[in-house]
Amino acid sequence: MKKIFLSAILNIIAVILFGWALVALYGAQMQFADIMNDPEPPWEISVNLLPLLLFFVICTPVSVYLFVKGKRKHKSMWKAFMLPTEFEESDEREQLITAKACRSAYITMWFTAPIVAGLLIVYPIIQDIIPYYPIIILLLLPVVQMISYFYSLHKNL
Repeated sequence: MKKIFLSAILNIIAVILFGWALVALYGAQMQFADIMNDPEPPWEISVNLLPLLLFFVICTPVSVYLFVKGKRKHKSMWKAFMLPTEFEESDEREQLITAKACRSAYITMWFTAPIVAGLLIVYPIIQDIIPYYPIIILLLLPVVQMISYFYSLHKNL
């Protein structure tokens, strides 16, 4: 049970850190676009490296650990790299629980995708206030999917 909770937290933290890193890169890209529009010096682009460093410092060791652990278990580099730890079932009961959780996450996406698309309509109104709004909204999709999957997994255990 602890393993499932830890996996859920790590996945959600990874997506949040990825989103934060994308927001920092988006800010740098907007500065670059301003330079391209007005090529007169001075040229200056500042990037907040904290989100990028946190993303790599936290996610790289976790990914390497999970990859090495999966490589030992599966004896195949492809399976170790592509198969999430959440799908490592040991018997038919766990396979059924995982199948129910996947079904729940799939059904959740049918409701989440139109809501997210509808929320993107608001972007022109708040573009000046939150220019990275589409990044936040699009990263809601995997977060909602993971929350649905892990909630269903926890409920069926």
